[in-house]
Amino acid sequence: MYKYLFGPVPSRRLGRSLGIDIVNPKTCNMNCIFCECGITKELIKERKSYINLEEMKKEFTYALNNVDFDCVTLSGSGEPTLNKDLGQIIDWIKTMTDKKVVLITNSGLLMEEEVRDEIKNLDIILPTINTVYNSTFKKINRAYEELNINDIKRGLKSLGENFKGDILLETFIIEGINDTKKELNGLADFFNSIKYTKVQLNTLDRIGTERWLKPVSKSRLKKIKEYLELRDVKNIEIIGKFKTEEKIKKDENLLKNMKSKRNYSEEDLKKLFIK
Repeated sequence: MYKYLFGPVPSRRLGRSLGIDIVNPKTCNMNCIFCECGITKELIKERKSYINLEEMKKEFTYALNNVDFDCVTLSGSGEPTLNKDLGQIIDWIKTMTDKKVVLITNSGLLMEEEVRDEIKNLDIILPTINTVYNSTFKKINRAYEELNINDIKRGLKSLGENFKGDILLETFIIEGINDTKKELNGLADFFNSIKYTKVQLNTLDRIGTERWLKPVSKSRLKKIKEYLELRDVKNIEIIGKFKTEEKIKKDENLLKNMKSKRNYSEEDLKKLFIK
């Protein structure tokens, strides 16, 4: 029944997130080593239409009356800003629900004014920045050749100057790559130069693209948080395990679609769903 909607996903940052996937599987401008969606076989640069908007609207309208969720998240199996209908999709969802509408993005297109204008009505944006050095950016994010870290920095700075909602900056910590003093000092200087709501330190929760990648310990993340705070970075939090007080009824079709996009543990699913 569902082609575009999935979940509700047990999000560590958003609670029960009803996902809408608005691009084809692995449509992305990066091939991040930590991506839970798998390898990006072809890096995509150009924006275009990817979904049948009328079908998506029918799915969402049905879900509004049949699914319990905390927010609507534009995410899924690729980079949602690559859909050129993004602004139209956001504005329509906002007319249908008073739940918060969220965008998860790798920040690769935020330097484009057109994209920032399309997402201005969102409630929350979760953009990623893992380093301020281009050599490290290439190691971690493996974007197409023309995209560099200065584009990411410029886009995030411009976003902070105009966006009225919450900006939850994600930094994915990879031990031995972006957790050195040089890396953390660079990130601290950048964070202190832009406007945001929170910095969220994250690490691997499910299997990433590169199997050698391991989660960073909670104690290490705590030390990084303390170090950044000493550099005057404000409002830092460590992303923990998903927790919910309230379980919800399964929708098998949404759950099937959800499992097709991520490797969820049985522990996650037991926390979220009533048997």
